[in-house]
Amino acid sequence: MIKEKLKWNEKYKTLTPKPPSTLLDFIPETKNKKALDLAGGLGRNAIALLQKGYDVTLIDISDIAISKINNPKIKKICLDLDNYIIPQNEYDIIIMIKYFNLDLLKQIPKSLKNNGYFIFETINKYPIGKTEFFEIFKDFEIIFFNENPFRFVGKKR
Repeated sequence: MIKEKLKWNEKYKTLTPKPPSTLLDFIPETKNKKALDLAGGLGRNAIALLQKGYDVTLIDISDIAISKINNPKIKKICLDLDNYIIPQNEYDIIIMIKYFNLDLLKQIPKSLKNNGYFIFETINKYPIGKTEFFEIFKDFEIIFFNENPFRFVGKKR
């Protein structure tokens, strides 16, 4: 969607990175495991995952945001996530923070490897009901959950 890209490019022209999400504190350090940051913006969470030892891929619609990420170790992909298909059984961790896409959300259980982590945080603008969410993630161990704001850290069994 060109309109969405233009909107986010305009925001990222002046936006400065915030600290990473505190939900990443639940994720163990590792080596050579793969992480996917969906709608990762300026890379605040991708950088934190990189520091924990993950090989990180960040996807965002804004080429402005991606151009501001100066870490060459982060694989950056600029594309609209509305029609993105996440490769199955590919990642050890997937994060979706302050972004919501129900079609992507439904792909995540199959895209994570066993014992993989999913971190999710949404804002009121993008609500999802607890029942609907936990139907999608019924095979996950709940490590952390808060309903308002909706925040979740889970581990695939």
